[in-house]
Amino acid sequence: MTKQLPSAKSMIPHLGAAVRALLLLLPVMLNTNVATRADNALYFTFQEATDLPANPSSILIQSPSFLEVPAGAVLKVHLMRGDVRLSTSTLTFTQAASYAALLPARQFASFVPLAETNLQGEVLPGAMLTAGNADLNAVVQAPLQHRFIWELSAGVMGTPSRTAITGPREMFTVRFLDLKLGAVSAASKLDDQKPGALLFFTRYSASASNPAREDTQLSLTNTHPAASTFVKLFLVNSATCEVSSFTLCLAAQQTVGFNMSDLDPGVKGYIMAVATDAAGRPTDFNWLIGQAVIKQPLGGRIVSALLKAYTVAKRREGVVAADGNNQAELIFDNVNYDRLPSQLGFDGIPSQLNGLNTTQLSFFRPLANFSGGSSSTSVQITGFGGNASNQVVASSGTATLSCMSDVNVGSLRLTPITVNNLIQPGTFAWLSASTAELLPLLGTQITSGDASNGATARVLSHSTEYRIKIPVSSAICQQ
Repeated sequence: MTKQLPSAKSMIPHLGAAVRALLLLLPVMLNTNVATRADNALYFTFQEATDLPANPSSILIQSPSFLEVPAGAVLKVHLMRGDVRLSTSTLTFTQAASYAALLPARQFASFVPLAETNLQGEVLPGAMLTAGNADLNAVVQAPLQHRFIWELSAGVMGTPSRTAITGPREMFTVRFLDLKLGAVSAASKLDDQKPGALLFFTRYSASASNPAREDTQLSLTNTHPAASTFVKLFLVNSATCEVSSFTLCLAAQQTVGFNMSDLDPGVKGYIMAVATDAAGRPTDFNWLIGQAVIKQPLGGRIVSALLKAYTVAKRREGVVAADGNNQAELIFDNVNYDRLPSQLGFDGIPSQLNGLNTTQLSFFRPLANFSGGSSSTSVQITGFGGNASNQVVASSGTATLSCMSDVNVGSLRLTPITVNNLIQPGTFAWLSASTAELLPLLGTQITSGDASNGATARVLSHSTEYRIKIPVSSAICQQ
């Protein structure tokens, strides 16, 4: 039997009167740059997470400042630990709702301890909230490992910016935390292989002594029917983060190809290619496509894979001007350039037992400054497979990322289920990878063996904003 809660106020009946008033009257600090629409899902993280109450009695997410939804719309807010869903709070609109402002603030999502019966209440006329159950102690003990996915089925509403964590009912305490928009789902993006003004070649390698055994053939094409362009390529060494660069001149509808063993022998890494003008300033020339055909040893075999370049469009017209240090800052925010991936999916991972297959994952975060620097972080990896009852099970681990890292799936230390138990012979699993801060992450997967293949990692969500500085200099074309 569920408890009926006629108002948001009754969901916090044991708080002191002053605290109740503060919670219900506190305005929502809306992030006005983003609104939740029915074609995407937004990922939120705790912006600050200190002095949280022990043994919390609830986590309450406040309403956005505006909404416009039809009857039947559903707002689902998923509480996640990494990439594993723990619980879902559901707000169902039985009638259309239109609010230009929602003050005092209502709670649009709620999570209560596991032992409590699901709570239901009407937070707005015709809007029924059903709370989710979760281990709230685990959330307050490791808040930065948890996130929320805010998903609206129809209509549009503003995004939340604040949550309240209430302490034990006998303590009458509440802690307010700002929510930070960390990523945007990639599910609504129709084609991530469209031509762009910036390309990432997510992996290349070339042997200096034996290119017949290990090499990469790169191709880059200008698809414009009439206009030429300059393209500056930045090559990043995976071991040192050292950057080298050169410029290509591409005529209309011209394609060029070359072997990396001729250009950068003995090096493994990734490449960023940027369309520029003659002065070396990035331009909105969204006509570039490319790919890499990579050949390398893996698992005692030589494996080949075709890796499509990840394309990024420049959305703002014109050039990116250089600053006083002759650097141009590229902003990936869906206003200046497309957003960059923050969560990757690797699918069709076969069993790694008995050496039948070897799957290698590669990760990198683009340098924030291509004039020099480094990049290091920890990547959270979650594997999803099936158990003997054909139920989905998950297991997680971490990998260290420095410049660019290769990780063999068989060497991953996942818990509570080991990799070999998660992916039994004859079965497949898939892996997700992201960082706690949901900053950009790109990569590839290559498998040698019975299931030989390779691909650029699939994008599951996008980082909200990232900035990259590149040096600007006059274009001198390589012949």
